[in-house]
Amino acid sequence: MARTSRKRAVQPGAAAARRGRGAPVGGDEDPPQTEFYGGWVEESAEHLDAELRKLRRLEILELGNELESTLRDTLEDFLPQRVGMCRGWVVDSAGGKQGDDIILYDAARFRALRRLREDRGMDKKERVPAEAVLAYIEVKHTLYVQERVPVKHRGQSLVKACSQVAALKGLRRDAVPLDMIAPRLVLPPGTIQRRPGFPAIRNPWYAAVWALHLRVERHLEHDPAEAVRRRIDAIQRTGTRAEHLPDVIAADTVLMTPAITTSGALEPRPFIAPDTELVFTNGIKALGAAMKHLAWAIDDILLGEIPWRRMLREQLRRAEDERGSVRLELTDPAGDLRSSSRPRD
Repeated sequence: MARTSRKRAVQPGAAAARRGRGAPVGGDEDPPQTEFYGGWVEESAEHLDAELRKLRRLEILELGNELESTLRDTLEDFLPQRVGMCRGWVVDSAGGKQGDDIILYDAARFRALRRLREDRGMDKKERVPAEAVLAYIEVKHTLYVQERVPVKHRGQSLVKACSQVAALKGLRRDAVPLDMIAPRLVLPPGTIQRRPGFPAIRNPWYAAVWALHLRVERHLEHDPAEAVRRRIDAIQRTGTRAEHLPDVIAADTVLMTPAITTSGALEPRPFIAPDTELVFTNGIKALGAAMKHLAWAIDDILLGEIPWRRMLREQLRRAEDERGSVRLELTDPAGDLRSSSRPRD
C-alpha cells in the first residue's frame, strides 16, 4: 500500500541537500539538465504560467470556466492528438457514474466525444466509458485545505476533491495485465515484471487535482506543502485508501507526487503504487510540473477494451421470439444453417 511521507514537506533544494551535495533528483544515472527538446517542454509550461498570471490579476473570486478554458487550450497544444478531452462523467459497464470534471480519453481507439474546444460554455457534459479513460482532472480555482472550510467553499475543498477522485477510482474496469503489450497481444505469463514504484497492471486509474490558488491555515502560510500533507493524512485516517488518493495535486506553488527512494535519491513516479510514498514540495510552478506528470502517465497507460463480446452475448441471451424462447441461428463449418432454441432464462 502506498504511504504518505511523514517527512517534513520538501523545500526547493532540501531533498538534494539531504542526499549529499550535487546528488541529482533522478539519481546518478540522470545528469542535471535544464532544457529538453530545444525548450519545447519549458515553453509549454511557461505559456501556461503566463496565462495563469493573467487570471490571477483578475479581481473575480471564482474563475472556473476561464481556468478550465486556459488549461484545455494548453493541454490540446501539449498532448498527443490521440488524447481527446471533454467534461462530464466516467461510466463503467455496470452503470456506475462518477466524475463531473475534465476527462482525457483515447480518441484514437474510442468514440470521439465532443471536445472542450467545441463547447466553450462547458454547458453539456458527456459520458465516457471507463475503458476509454486515460486521466481525470479535478480543476479548482481555489483549493481550500483548512481543517474548517466555510460552507460556501466546501465544494472547492481538498476533502471534496479527494472524495470525488476516490469515487472515480472505485469504478469497475477490467485490469490490463503487465504481459499485454497491445490489445489482444499477450506475452507468456511472467515475461514482464512490475517495475519498482509502478502499478501491477497496465491501465491504472490516473487522477489529479489542479488549482490556481491554495488556501491554508494562517499558521501554515509559510509552509503550504505541509498544510496539504496534513490534510491528506487526515483524509486517509477517515478511511480513504492511498491508492484512491489523487496521483498528483498541483495547487499554486505546491506539488504532491508519488515517488520512491533509490540510491539515496528521490525518483518520481506517475501513479500511486504499493511501494511509493507521497512527496510534498513548496516553491514550484506546480501546474507546469503537473502537465509533465500527466503526459508521462498517459504515455505509460495501455487501455483495455470495451466488452463488446459480453454486450452482444447478453443481447443474444435476452433475445426472444414470439413463443418466449431464445432462438439462435447457427452456421456449421459446412455452411448448413441450423436453428437452436432453448427455454427462456
